[in-house]
Amino acid sequence: MKRSKTQAERLLNLDRRLRNSEYPNCTSFAVDWEISTKTAQRDFDFLRDRMGAPLEYDALKRGYFYTESTFMLPAVQMNEGELAALLMGSKALEQYKGTPMAAKLASVFEKLSALLPDNITVRPEELFTRFSFTAPPAMPISSKVWNTVVQGLENHQVLEIQYRNWSGEKTARVAPVHLANLQGDWYLFVQYEGFDNFRQLALARIQSIKLLSKKTEIKGTFDPKKELANTFSRFAGENKTFPVTVQLHSEIAESVLERQWHPEQKVRNLKDGGAEISFEAKGDIEVKRWVMTYGRYAKVKSPKWLKDEIAEEVRAMLDV
Repeated sequence: MKRSKTQAERLLNLDRRLRNSEYPNCTSFAVDWEISTKTAQRDFDFLRDRMGAPLEYDALKRGYFYTESTFMLPAVQMNEGELAALLMGSKALEQYKGTPMAAKLASVFEKLSALLPDNITVRPEELFTRFSFTAPPAMPISSKVWNTVVQGLENHQVLEIQYRNWSGEKTARVAPVHLANLQGDWYLFVQYEGFDNFRQLALARIQSIKLLSKKTEIKGTFDPKKELANTFSRFAGENKTFPVTVQLHSEIAESVLERQWHPEQKVRNLKDGGAEISFEAKGDIEVKRWVMTYGRYAKVKSPKWLKDEIAEEVRAMLDV
């Protein structure tokens, strides 16, 4: 019968056989689990050397046994609430990340599932059918881009990238300094060769990438908290902030303000049931699009230039 080949499951089965004095050996264990004898030997070695099992070989019975009957495999104890939180969190991350990490997460939780005792009330496969997560559409990222970026960050190596933006594709050498997830999409903060400021790049817009042997030489200090401060939606970076005040109609005020749109937003309730929300932001385009999402029910009070830009956009939309 075809079995799962995760080492965690094999070790649990091997421990049970040893505890029941079945005297398993590498050959019989390999045949039963449809693995090579070398893999089986590594399982026995791992159990003895890494798990501290009192394992010895009996030449007469041609198999291994425990010299101490009281030996127990180390276990990770977890109550049902902790298990639910952990697995739900992993499922949510899979939905949002849209990166090669999703497959690695699935592998990790497969191993955790194999280590859980049989009598636990909530099993992971059952839990996943009881909860659902729907995330905003995220830009897909290739495995090569993701893995090369992570390697460059960890080893402080320069990257040569071909990047696509509104003006076309350009090739450049950059020093990666920080990776951030903003509203479900991944952004890489870099310092371009020959410059001393930091810029924000959408990871999904990197068309090709190469890891260079050259080590990064960062000018200045990158402070993630400072760079991401006053971020509205996905736009961060060094741009100067500007104060925004938007008046929300009573029909939408409550539903809109159920969400935290900005870490330092301020809300003032109005007598007619509406509300004003104020914050400082960096991305004028994103603020403009956010306001226009609510149409006539959201009006910019300040700054005037943002109000004028939205009015111009509306006129352009009507000019058909």
